[in-house]
Amino acid sequence: MRNYFNLPATACCSLLLILSACNSHIYVPNTVNEPLLKEKHEFKGSVSPTNFQAAFAVSNNIAIMANGQYVYDYNINIEDSDGEDLFVDDNTRGGVLEGAVGFFKPLDLKKRMVFDVYAGYGNGSFKTLERGYDNTPDAIRNDYLLRSHFNKFFIQPGIGFSHPIIEAAFTSRFSILKFYSLYAGPKAFESEPDRRINYMSIGTKTLPFYEPAFTFRVGYKYVKFQMQLMFSLLLNDDTYGGYEFNEYFQPVAFGMGASINIAHWYDDFRKKRR
Repeated sequence: MRNYFNLPATACCSLLLILSACNSHIYVPNTVNEPLLKEKHEFKGSVSPTNFQAAFAVSNNIAIMANGQYVYDYNINIEDSDGEDLFVDDNTRGGVLEGAVGFFKPLDLKKRMVFDVYAGYGNGSFKTLERGYDNTPDAIRNDYLLRSHFNKFFIQPGIGFSHPIIEAAFTSRFSILKFYSLYAGPKAFESEPDRRINYMSIGTKTLPFYEPAFTFRVGYKYVKFQMQLMFSLLLNDDTYGGYEFNEYFQPVAFGMGASINIAHWYDDFRKKRR
């Protein structure tokens, strides 16, 4: 039986697999929205080159959130790009839109530690190129196109430390993906029919992912620099045959951006220091 709790080892293996594989990612995990809200009417938003997020507390314990992602071709103007990278498939474009509702609660009197849990739904799509495109002179992109659409359900408990200067959090997102309307161009997998069958069979399965994320923010009060490291681990990859799970599902993501927080507790914090 596979040990799903040995996550550091699994993550390291995923990185090693990426180094030796040509990937065609039809799923790129979006940044985990970990707002660490503390009070009613508090708002937190963040933006990065590929993600935008927002969360708003409608009461002292209930909040709503919205997330958006758009992944684009980083090397669109670089003619000699081969579409390979340590963390990403440079040919992938697409994204997801999500909405969620959740519960949050400070854990101490100073409201420095916060627990929250959100549950939500998203819908998205991605497109990329099958690896045969890079090995074929004068290839036509659409002949090697791979396209996916998916529905996504997720729940994400998290815990973190929130201070006017620094924030740090760990979040465990559990996602269920159901792919549909998978498409492969006429020359994709042309010499590997078994891989084509395996690719198309992705749409017949419900796929569970465990996506732990480490979020860090630093700045002062309303505006902070944000960065996040996350892993996306397919829990039942033993059911596949003919390819590694990271061939189609990006297993590691690292993002940086800016976070904005509007809250009354900043004023209360300043008064207490006087």
